[in-house]
Amino acid sequence: MKKKGKTMKNQEETVLNENVNVESEAATNEETTETTENTEMPTQEEWAEALKKCVEERDNYKDLMLRAQAEFANFKRRNATVRTDAYDDGVRETIFGILPIIDNLDLAIKHAVQQGDEGPMVEGVKMTLKLLMEAMGKLGLEEVESEGVMFDPEKHNAIMREPGGEADMIAEVFQKGYKVKDKIIRYAMVKVFSGEE
Repeated sequence: MKKKGKTMKNQEETVLNENVNVESEAATNEETTETTENTEMPTQEEWAEALKKCVEERDNYKDLMLRAQAEFANFKRRNATVRTDAYDDGVRETIFGILPIIDNLDLAIKHAVQQGDEGPMVEGVKMTLKLLMEAMGKLGLEEVESEGVMFDPEKHNAIMREPGGEADMIAEVFQKGYKVKDKIIRYAMVKVFSGEE
């Protein structure tokens, strides 16, 4: 008897639940119908205004994109230039540090020749200097032309004047000048003629 009572009660609850579901679906359908009926179609002017707004936004976004592309291209160009300049500056500083070695090898050869000591040792020093100059030449090192030319303040540093000769002609080179990729890294120290007797 108890089982029958429970089953009947469950059936009644199921029927009640179904009725509630049907009522809620009906209410939802009515709301949807009312919403659809209340929504009006936009007028032609409203469509035109919306289109105009979209076109303006598109143009703004296109302008922003073009500016961003231009700025990025400029950034890449500046970055490449900075990297190249930094590399060139590093090469110049390295070569500038090696110049005293070149000077000393040059001086050793000059003194050996003056004393008449040309032998295998001097030939070895000459070969070493030649190889060093070839290696530095690959990095862009060039000697500033100084002997037998006119004094140029952008390439030479005149530390003495000697009477006679053609005015401003270089008489003697005390220390060679060098440049790397057309930038002077050391001025040639020279003596120039004054042109006066």
